[in-house]
Amino acid sequence: MKKYCEFIFLFHAIIFLFPCFIFTSCVDEGDYTTSEAVELKFSADTLMFDTVFTTIGSVTKTLMVYNSENKAVKIDRISLGSGSASFYRLNVDGDTSLVARDIEIGARDSLYIFVRLELDYNNQSNPLLVEDSVEFFFNNKRQRVLLHAFGQDAYYHKPSHYLLSDDGKGGYDTIWFSMAHENPESCGVIVNGNDLEWKNDKPHVVLGVCAVDSAYTLNLNANTKIHFQNSAEFWVYKDATLKAEGEVSQPIVFQGLRLDEYYRDIPGQWGCVRFWAGSKDNILNNVVVKNATIGVLVDTCVTQNPTIEMINTRIENCSYIGLYSRGAVLDVKNSLIQNCGNYLLALSLGGNYQFVHCTFANYYNYKTRTTPSLYFNDYYLDINENIQHRPIEKAEFYNSIVYGALSDSEIEFDMLDQNLSAIRFDYCLLKYKNENQFNIFTNSILNEDPMFVEASEGDLHLQENSPCIGKGNGIWGYNLPFDIDGNYRLDPPSIGAYEYKSQTENKFFKKKS
Repeated sequence: MKKYCEFIFLFHAIIFLFPCFIFTSCVDEGDYTTSEAVELKFSADTLMFDTVFTTIGSVTKTLMVYNSENKAVKIDRISLGSGSASFYRLNVDGDTSLVARDIEIGARDSLYIFVRLELDYNNQSNPLLVEDSVEFFFNNKRQRVLLHAFGQDAYYHKPSHYLLSDDGKGGYDTIWFSMAHENPESCGVIVNGNDLEWKNDKPHVVLGVCAVDSAYTLNLNANTKIHFQNSAEFWVYKDATLKAEGEVSQPIVFQGLRLDEYYRDIPGQWGCVRFWAGSKDNILNNVVVKNATIGVLVDTCVTQNPTIEMINTRIENCSYIGLYSRGAVLDVKNSLIQNCGNYLLALSLGGNYQFVHCTFANYYNYKTRTTPSLYFNDYYLDINENIQHRPIEKAEFYNSIVYGALSDSEIEFDMLDQNLSAIRFDYCLLKYKNENQFNIFTNSILNEDPMFVEASEGDLHLQENSPCIGKGNGIWGYNLPFDIDGNYRLDPPSIGAYEYKSQTENKFFKKKS
């Protein structure tokens, strides 16, 4: 009975108040403030967009409009300063018209406006400034918020072919791809027989998959920038070659499409750079690969020559693995891999490896990481679920760092062959807390903090009291006289990709590129 009475009371209360709700939702003209002294407040005086590629829209940014008055404000119209000629587009509380009219903002209330930028093809190599404004007309006055962006033209590699791939579920996935040598004029490709060169006067944008075809060699020169759409990948086929040779001050960069500040370090924005089994003589020199799912994926080598020679290369902020080898031959020097969601370096299905003056540091903070930085594996399951052994021929690390944020070891051995005589760490600093396999570590420092300058921010230079300083083997320093920054190495050198230098020394000892 009590619940029944409560229900009747609530029902009558709603009926009584309902006309009030209706009344208060409709504002009479006399309830608007009409003073010309009224000022709208904004979340930003200028809405800034980073570089936006032509033909591809920007991120959508939000502008908040605040009414701090005790009465509602009626805005006669909201529009873009350049009108229909503007490259910007507005969404005013759901209204996408060129001009939004009679917009009400209640007393001490706010309004959302969403702003987006779309640029036409402009055939200019350098970024151009794109400015406009959002105009607010009310109470016989005008206020405005500036819009500011840089537009950048690019070479676009758009897929025009497809292949079917087994999806593992009894069906097929369709993979759309383009070839690196196609449409040379529009795609910025210089073709000289089977030798290709991508121009570096404008960025290259890859949509879908772009592949270097068999028997072709693609040359990338200093300051080439390659941007990938979500899930896009770069492939080097069997018997194909990629020679990416940048400079210390002008590296070749593989990264995602979005350049806004928020996206600059976000992992998983695109797929990977993949070297298929049988690709050959590949070189990555002064290259940056960042914000991918897998940075570099290297399949089985069919000769004893290195699948990849990697020098002065950085792989960082990958959502899964930084460098993933499946039985390849790798020669890696003066290189750095950091901040990946699973492994920094996965050496699986055997293979042959040498790493000299490298830094592997995992302080990934986009999720809780449970996997170590460095992973070794020497077997696989065939289609009949039988274990097949593929031994590691050699895995040698010299003057290198393997460290990270895990409280336990940053190295994992998933091996059928427990005789690890093919694996060697010499003059290295490592986080390894297991009680076995210590015989593979010679002249090395275990479980001491390398003391990076700011590991959480990606700065892996050494502090002045780092245990890595002067603890490397001078033979390897002699073979690699400059570090990843182009600084001269001391004798004995520091362990890792960076030689320790004070700020004064860096000023005078930087290698000229």
